[in-house]
Amino acid sequence: MVCGPPLFGSQRTFGLPPATDYEINGYKPALSLEAMAQPSLAVGASRFGAAVGGGVAFQFGDMLGDHTLVTAVQLNSGFTNNFSLKNTAAQAAYFNQAHRWNWGILGGQIPYLSGGFQTGIAALPSGEPVQVDQSIIYRQTEQSGAFMTAYPFDRARRIEFQGGITRISFDQIVQTQAFSLNTGQLIANDSQETPLASPLTLATSSAALVSDTSNFGATSPVQGQRYRLEVAPTFGAITFTSTLLDYRKYFMPAPFYTLAVRGTHYGRYGSGGEDPRLYPLFIGYPNLVRGYDVTTFDNSDCVPNATSACPALDRMVGSRMLVGNIEFRFPLLRPFGASQRMYGPVPVEVALFTDGGVAWNAGERPSFLGGSRKGVGSAGVTLRVNLLGFAIGEFDFAHPFQRPGRGWVFQFNLSPGF
Repeated sequence: MVCGPPLFGSQRTFGLPPATDYEINGYKPALSLEAMAQPSLAVGASRFGAAVGGGVAFQFGDMLGDHTLVTAVQLNSGFTNNFSLKNTAAQAAYFNQAHRWNWGILGGQIPYLSGGFQTGIAALPSGEPVQVDQSIIYRQTEQSGAFMTAYPFDRARRIEFQGGITRISFDQIVQTQAFSLNTGQLIANDSQETPLASPLTLATSSAALVSDTSNFGATSPVQGQRYRLEVAPTFGAITFTSTLLDYRKYFMPAPFYTLAVRGTHYGRYGSGGEDPRLYPLFIGYPNLVRGYDVTTFDNSDCVPNATSACPALDRMVGSRMLVGNIEFRFPLLRPFGASQRMYGPVPVEVALFTDGGVAWNAGERPSFLGGSRKGVGSAGVTLRVNLLGFAIGEFDFAHPFQRPGRGWVFQFNLSPGF
């Protein structure tokens, strides 16, 4: 130990920089890029023409996380072979969490496309036979803007309120091509766009109670619970009230094994809840009841009756729906002891599932066993893969119970587990 005399006077600051008064300024938030979704580009071609599409999304924020700006855009040339503003999907949302009452504004446009093709033989005035191919696209374009505010009770629970304006327009696009049957040459190519109905202008509002204590694994929640209780009145050209009751619970009876349960009801109630200008609800999406996606149906599934051309498909459409799901989840390598870690070298999750759901309209009685609208169900196995953190790929092998003669149905979906 080395001891010396105490330091006095200038010896106390020997070797130190001189004292400086630094300027103090208040915090000024500045947005900078925090995340970017992987850009996408798709190109396709058929006898009806070529189509090009793509999209990208950005998230901006400040250093303290008080301000967040999210933007997304998706372009699509469609079957008209040109880019149209009405075929463009775009969303922008700003959220301010600097105070206990959070608030935000959001707006954008989303087009919904459906339609089909038809072909036939016709004759020109000269008598020359031609083949006429038509693509018919029905487009519903929703443009909306809204203001929202939320008050968190704690880190898990909050209430939300929202109000805004929505405008919905309806168009039909018919592209016609005529080919000479004698030479095979294209002799006519025409595209016409016409409105189908007057646009709807709606005032929207909602109030919701939200809670989330779930813990996520690599591909889906593994513990905790989540729920959302929401009521959303809509006024204007159509008046109805949407109700959402969504509850999800995750049990972990043993390490790395999760039993996930979900119950969801969504419905439109009121005089305008079944207006034909609104898209009906469909329970056959891969994230609701697996094994019944519309792309898996063909003529063998549709046996017409007096009221429907395809009862097997129409039974899953309505203005109200109730869906239940049960999954038993675990990492792929865990049961084989290949890894002591949760997922091993590749984040792959296996889930054994059973799904059930029913859709109905006002005046009908939903029932899985009887009544005017019977439900559908399925069971199977799912593989979920974390695609380098950009997305969750889900591979479903489902056996639908209400599709006689249909065995196992394979589906692919980009979505995390519920």
